[in-house]
Amino acid sequence: MLRRIQCLTIAFLIALMAAPFAAAAGAPAGGKKLAPPLTAVIDIQRILRESTAAQSVRSQLDERRGKLRDEFAKLENELRSAEQELERQRSVLSADAFEEKRHAYERRVGDAQRKADTSRRQLDNAFQGALKQIQTAMLQVAEGVAQQMNLDLVLPRSQVIFVAQDLDITDPVLKGLNAKLPSVKLTEGKVPSEQPEQGGEFGTGPSTAKPPRTAPPAAKTTAPEAAPAPKR
Repeated sequence: MLRRIQCLTIAFLIALMAAPFAAAAGAPAGGKKLAPPLTAVIDIQRILRESTAAQSVRSQLDERRGKLRDEFAKLENELRSAEQELERQRSVLSADAFEEKRHAYERRVGDAQRKADTSRRQLDNAFQGALKQIQTAMLQVAEGVAQQMNLDLVLPRSQVIFVAQDLDITDPVLKGLNAKLPSVKLTEGKVPSEQPEQGGEFGTGPSTAKPPRTAPPAAKTTAPEAAPAPKR
């Protein structure tokens, strides 16, 4: 019994000695409480929508989309006319001649589809490159504004349910971005092999040029009728 009491006494003394160290470890140096961080928010989507750089990119995208749309509409009409002409020649060509023309037509359709896909990917890559330039400049401007205002933390507005208006620094960041990067030139955009598709972040990403849907006519399994003799 006496030994148990001695053990309890020793354990109690050890706990009393360890308590001050535990309290010191949980408190900041000097015994002072940490001040709450100075926090602000930034509306990234608004900046990507209203900045002059984003607007310049959107304008260039619309222009390129229009050109691609016209180009491939013309190409699709040409392929449709070629398909109709091939269909008319079905009855006057031999089986071998028809097959040769049909394969040539299929190659034209395949080339048009690959061209449309390459153009789409080039436009998407150009869009992503322009977006990256805007985002990089925006982060640099936001960091400068945060340093001027002695902010400790800046959060995206989309991740905050409610925030006071005076904690929103979107306006000064937008103004600084317009001064730092008033516009961005849309490049041609390189197309590496097997690159996955990516979406835009301006609300209206680059439209894709649809490949022609014209399909080649099927070859007849029976021999075509004899061609009429040409008129003299």
